[in-house]
Amino acid sequence: MKSIPISAAKHIAEEYGYDQVIVYARKVGDPASDWMGGGEHVTTYGVDRVNCDVAAKIGGFLKYKIMGWVREDSASQVAEAA
Repeated sequence: MKSIPISAAKHIAEEYGYDQVIVYARKVGDPASDWMGGGEHVTTYGVDRVNCDVAAKIGGFLKYKIMGWVREDSASQVAEAA
């Protein structure tokens, strides 16, 4: 699995006329992945700083609230608290 570059999200924004693009991709059944035999990836893009920030917040919400990803800094904080 390869990460989807921001340039791909930028291309979608420019080609289709959007200010914000959030790309969510899944690989199902990949034994080389750590996540249930697959993997997920999120890439965000905004045409300017404000739209970039909004797209990043949406991407973060999807990753951590909807898909249940664990924040790396949260995992280390939990380990330190134990």
